[in-house]
Amino acid sequence: MASNYTQSSVVNEQTHSSSEIPARSFSTNSSNPKEHLYTNHFACSVDNNITLCQYDVAIEEMDTRSNVWKECEGRSRCAIIMQSFISNHQLEPNVFVWYDEQKCLYSTSYLSTPYLKLDQNNQHRLNIKSLSNQWSTNDINDYINGRTKIFPHDAVRIIETLLKRSLQNRIKLVKNKCYFLNTESTKVEDDYEKQYGFKQRHGFIQALNLSSQKLTLNIQTKLTTFYSDIPLLEFIHKQIGHDQIPTNKDFKKLNRILNNCIIVTKQSNWKTEYEFNRFDHRRPDEISFESGELLSDYFRDKKKIILEKTDYPCIQVYLRNKYDKPCHLPLEVCKVKEWQVYDELPSGQEGRNHIPTPEERYYKIRNTLRDCNYNSNLLCRAIGFHVDNNEMLELDARILTSPKIISGLNHPARVDNGRIFLDGQLYVPKLISTLAITYFGTNFDDNKSYFDYFTDTLVG
Repeated sequence: MASNYTQSSVVNEQTHSSSEIPARSFSTNSSNPKEHLYTNHFACSVDNNITLCQYDVAIEEMDTRSNVWKECEGRSRCAIIMQSFISNHQLEPNVFVWYDEQKCLYSTSYLSTPYLKLDQNNQHRLNIKSLSNQWSTNDINDYINGRTKIFPHDAVRIIETLLKRSLQNRIKLVKNKCYFLNTESTKVEDDYEKQYGFKQRHGFIQALNLSSQKLTLNIQTKLTTFYSDIPLLEFIHKQIGHDQIPTNKDFKKLNRILNNCIIVTKQSNWKTEYEFNRFDHRRPDEISFESGELLSDYFRDKKKIILEKTDYPCIQVYLRNKYDKPCHLPLEVCKVKEWQVYDELPSGQEGRNHIPTPEERYYKIRNTLRDCNYNSNLLCRAIGFHVDNNEMLELDARILTSPKIISGLNHPARVDNGRIFLDGQLYVPKLISTLAITYFGTNFDDNKSYFDYFTDTLVG
């Protein structure tokens, strides 16, 4: 289909102008350098005829007052309790299971439901309510071999969950990125942490990619900066560059760096979490409750903690999800909660974000897959998952020459790292008097309303 639209003219405010579209010269030299490229994809496969069952489950705990089982709250807490019911990825001998954080349990076996299992202390119970759905590894293999055109979204999702759970005792999952525990840091990373109070960790993201020809595992590595798991006072000293009391001048920088940082406290055995709000110039002896009790006396009498840094300022914080009641904490009882990502780049520390060379990335990705060791993992073997560790997928490519773009009155544009600089030599936009919009899909009559909406939005 085609539609005719007439646009108003555009005023030209440039000295050098032309109504022609900027020309890009293409090299006719067929000897552009060729390269053999590696992708961060690894060929993988799963066995046929493996059932993938999805069960609705609940983690319950006994209410001692009412003697009634009640569902536990909190995803992280439920995940920890769930692990107590599973031994070596098995609910029972040869009954392999894995789970996500959405109250679903997966298995390669059919379980009678409802299924109830108590922990050793009889304080928690796993309640497998029902079989909510089931799929098969055949759904994936049939799609690869062209026996079906229905993309098996759920089967792929379940296997991705399995891959993460197969590593659950070896990784920490933060913002959908995996970080191996107990990895040795380099001297450069150690020196950086000692100087700035930030810890750099190498993590990775993994995803299954299914096409009509093959199944691949994609691995992307990433260097992430975290707050160091250290006392807050020590962190502050690293930021201001000396072991002295921070001044009002330091507060602006510290407020920015600690914005929304999660703080835990000594009096709660580092469990109660507070969200940092700002520095308060007042000292513990200058802050009082509505009762008139001083903050320093409260810690001495109620928490049995005698403050020693009473000449240091306090911080204003909020209990998580209780932002209508600010609290005040002395610095010496505070600690930065571990595994917190620091997103902002501190000024003067630009060099920390090292951009790896292609060779470094290649070996980092290869080493990450090797450390995952999926082919020897008991849970992965339960579905016959196998990944080719020997090499990434490869492809042939041709390196294109840099484009030569002419603008204005034969003025060569400067191209730098993908950015085009015209240096003010612009063209007047060419008037479009007739515009053809072609629909390449199927069932045009059913989709005509979408086509009309797109056309109206485009030409407005």
